[in-house]
Amino acid sequence: MKIRESNYELLRIISMFFIIVWHVITHSGLEVNSIGATNFFINLLLLLSIFHVSVFMIITGYYQSKSKFKLRKLLSLLLEIGFYNFVINTFFYITGIVEYTNIDYLKSILFYNFSALWYIQCYIIVYLLSPFLNRFIANVDRVTLKKLIIVLLLCFSIFPFLSSGLTFNTNGFTVYQYVTLYFVGAYIRKYNLNSEFLNRFNKSQKQLIYLSIFIVSWLSNVMLYYFANYLTQLDSNILNYIGNSLVVYKYYYSNPLVIIQSISLFMLFGTFKFTNRFINYIASLVLGVYIIHETDVIKNNLYNWFNLSVDIESGKIIIIKIILFTIIIFAVCILIEIVRRLIFKLIYKIKTVRSIDGKLVNFIDNLMKVN
Repeated sequence: MKIRESNYELLRIISMFFIIVWHVITHSGLEVNSIGATNFFINLLLLLSIFHVSVFMIITGYYQSKSKFKLRKLLSLLLEIGFYNFVINTFFYITGIVEYTNIDYLKSILFYNFSALWYIQCYIIVYLLSPFLNRFIANVDRVTLKKLIIVLLLCFSIFPFLSSGLTFNTNGFTVYQYVTLYFVGAYIRKYNLNSEFLNRFNKSQKQLIYLSIFIVSWLSNVMLYYFANYLTQLDSNILNYIGNSLVVYKYYYSNPLVIIQSISLFMLFGTFKFTNRFINYIASLVLGVYIIHETDVIKNNLYNWFNLSVDIESGKIIIIKIILFTIIIFAVCILIEIVRRLIFKLIYKIKTVRSIDGKLVNFIDNLMKVN
């Protein structure tokens, strides 16, 4: 069995860490409720972290474009979501830590609020599409694939950004956004851009270039946001409209600067070549981290329990508190996911369970083969 490159697995871990940073800031209202220098540094951190889900899908395209669709992998993911959804909501319902009506509880365990895991929804759809995307990628020539990626970026990123959503209104929380990034990851893998791109430069020079692009795109996004805020305060309807339109783009994954930031970071990590089993193991757990901390009942209550707020005393150390709470969430969720895997491993040792699993997979496979 081939061991995955740990450089990208480390990037997967870092991306999940910054996903939690993003959620700690946005779900707790820190960015909205802070002012002055505190607000500035929170925005710096917020826009530094925005590459997270885009990098995840580029990694998916990089690996999955050379892999086969596995029904058992999809069913395992759905089972994991169902398990956490049931266990977490049942725990809070029984203990009374969170108030539920009976209807609220039933809705929660029956995936009524599955939309909270919007990225998982997009990931599942892209994974279902992957056999068809992969066949296209395998047979298309380089120029055509490059043109397709450019057209997709123009339609779903650049034109919406330049026209403030008038040509096509998208925030990047969409399947077509991640199909585009899937193609980007696949293109990098198929044409070995890690080695071929900027090949006149040595490794250190490449790293400096990619890091510079990442930093410039990040800081450009910060400056764009504050420039847009400035426009909203001017006595001009036209400039106010432009400013209000641009302000929201700091949250949009379709923002061209965010896409540049994500691709440059991916390419930067492509220059590191190493393998580490521990990193790979932790990386295999991070999707569980996402599912746990973004389950509706956790998301709606966790940041109140942490009592994160910005005041005169805490304003100076709020960034430290954000990082500290992120580490706590990440570590606790990793431990929970390890326990879940152990439980599932023990359950799967039961002969009846293995038999049911095999029959279910075969049944669905046979349904897919019907002419």
